[in-house]
Amino acid sequence: MYPKFLSNFLIIGCLLLLSACSSDDKDKNNELPEKTVSLTIKGYVETTSFTNAEVRLQVADTEFYGEVDTLGNYSIDIEIPESQIDSFVRAEAIFPAESSIRFVSLLGSVRTLLEKSGEDGVLVQEEKNEVNITSISTAFSAHLKSINAGEIKTDSELTLSLKSLDSSVVFDMAAFISLYSSNESLMEGSGLSIPNTYRDIYELAANKSAVSISIYNAKESLADLFDKAQSSLIESIKLFGYLSNSDLQIADTYYLPYLKMRLTLRPDGTGEINGEVDNTSFTWSKNDNGITFKDADLIRHVSFFGPYSEESHIVIKDLVWMIDSDAILSVILQVEEYDVSSEPINSDLDIKSNIYAETAIRSSSIIKVPDSVKLEQEYSMPIPVMPGEVINPVDGISPRLSVRVLDMSFSGEFETGGMVNISIPGVEGDGRKTSTNMSGVWRLEDDKKIIIDTSAGSKFTYVFLDYMYKGKNLTFVLEESEKGRLIDFDTVLAKDLDSWKENTVEGIYQFSSYFAQPLDYAWFEVNSDGTVKRITIFDWDSDGELVSDELDVYSGLWKLSDDGNLIIRFYRRMNGDSCMPSDWDPLSNTDCSLVSEREWNLSQVSKEEQLFWIRKELKFFSNEKRDEIPGLSDLTNNIFGGGHIYNSFMYKVSERPIVLPSVQKN
Repeated sequence: MYPKFLSNFLIIGCLLLLSACSSDDKDKNNELPEKTVSLTIKGYVETTSFTNAEVRLQVADTEFYGEVDTLGNYSIDIEIPESQIDSFVRAEAIFPAESSIRFVSLLGSVRTLLEKSGEDGVLVQEEKNEVNITSISTAFSAHLKSINAGEIKTDSELTLSLKSLDSSVVFDMAAFISLYSSNESLMEGSGLSIPNTYRDIYELAANKSAVSISIYNAKESLADLFDKAQSSLIESIKLFGYLSNSDLQIADTYYLPYLKMRLTLRPDGTGEINGEVDNTSFTWSKNDNGITFKDADLIRHVSFFGPYSEESHIVIKDLVWMIDSDAILSVILQVEEYDVSSEPINSDLDIKSNIYAETAIRSSSIIKVPDSVKLEQEYSMPIPVMPGEVINPVDGISPRLSVRVLDMSFSGEFETGGMVNISIPGVEGDGRKTSTNMSGVWRLEDDKKIIIDTSAGSKFTYVFLDYMYKGKNLTFVLEESEKGRLIDFDTVLAKDLDSWKENTVEGIYQFSSYFAQPLDYAWFEVNSDGTVKRITIFDWDSDGELVSDELDVYSGLWKLSDDGNLIIRFYRRMNGDSCMPSDWDPLSNTDCSLVSEREWNLSQVSKEEQLFWIRKELKFFSNEKRDEIPGLSDLTNNIFGGGHIYNSFMYKVSERPIVLPSVQKN
């Protein structure tokens, strides 16, 4: 019995054990390991020395490292859980600890990199230019970090930041980074070392205001080396030279906002450039490095000097890519420039070569019209510059009024179009405002263009670009008339505010600073007692120092008009000195007479940045002419000499941007 019992016990025990083992195996089989994705990234590091240099790829919280060989090449295998496929990849070239050089490149999410790498799973420069970690990729990364107010960590942040890309800033930064990394001792010996508040060159470049000063000083003290650095960047196939995304079509329409051009490349090798005062046709062909143009000669500007005029021409020769995209990209234009004067003695051409870095917006990066325009809303719409009407100008005076915006309101339906009311501004010979009304009809084209046919026979086409300028989408306009096919870029201002409120007018209104001129400042100080100051200070001699000799302060008066606009006036004596009159509207034949008037029609305010969007009218007066031109000595009205009407913006700030200098030049 005992043996039988023991036998049964052992059998049951074994069955239970087998059952338990079987159950454990089943549980383990249900816990399948997470799938992974892998990718090999091969690229190049730009540096003069590869000793002890390595590359770090940051993917989410995981880091992958690879050495840089003697030719500057690297190869890194990455493998991550499939759940992290949307993680952003950031590349960084690491140099010895004592170096102040750090290169960075933004590659994008693992998902997008896998798509670009193709079937072999190896990502190379021909598929993604950003695998090369260079001065250019570092400049892009720093610039986009500044726009994003922090490191780029997702594809969506990258896409959004690119909508505010300024390629000219990037190109200047890239040249500065390249120059510093290859001539560190020379730069420091020239007083261009990295400030102690910044750990390395990338950290400095990410501070836009600080790096603008460094670049400004480098351009002044090492001008030839800086120009050579930019030329050398373009010549390197490792940095430029092709459209790396082979799926993108080169033939397209490109909007170039800073050069104020529209570049159309057709599939048959023909094309057209539209500018502010001219349009021209050309032919183009693809080469190993980019695009070559033939006959792309455009008049950019026309200047007038008494009876003579001068045309400023630009001839586009070649184009290469800094960064490519299906929406917003960055290009380098290699051009020739020359002037043509109508004055007989200036018949010789002085042709100069130049380089422009430009942000190019493709035709796919357009916002639908119904998302940009409201019907029955009053807008200040940009137009290519047109001469405004001056009624009854004073004899002996040839005033010019430049009009860049027209007031428009649209009625009807987006599906069928409708009518547009247009107000055309003008001015009397004494400076008083006038206006005439013009009608037109409008229609949409593919929801992406609003086309206006006016009763005067001209045609306007508006395109709302998915590109940001000071927080507002930039607008492209094409005018077709007897003048040709002319264009402009500007912002559309909706009249959202009724007027200025008197108790909010007081304050300091500063013009935006330019990256290339960081030591130039201009602002207005509007005071509660009805006085106003216009203060400007520029580094005229480019020595990197601001002194009192470069400072101008003008005093004037301000008031609100009956329709709620801010009017600012400045006055001048017959000898040219600034003066303050005894009242707002002195007779023009007094010693202290009106010299300029600004009318600011407030449209919108961005409260976060205290950014004021304004339709401006600027008028200049030539009251001193009454003593120079016979028959005008008894004239008591003001003499209008010229003016401009345009959209603009200013920042309202709590204090002066700089402390005014008291030191004069030696």
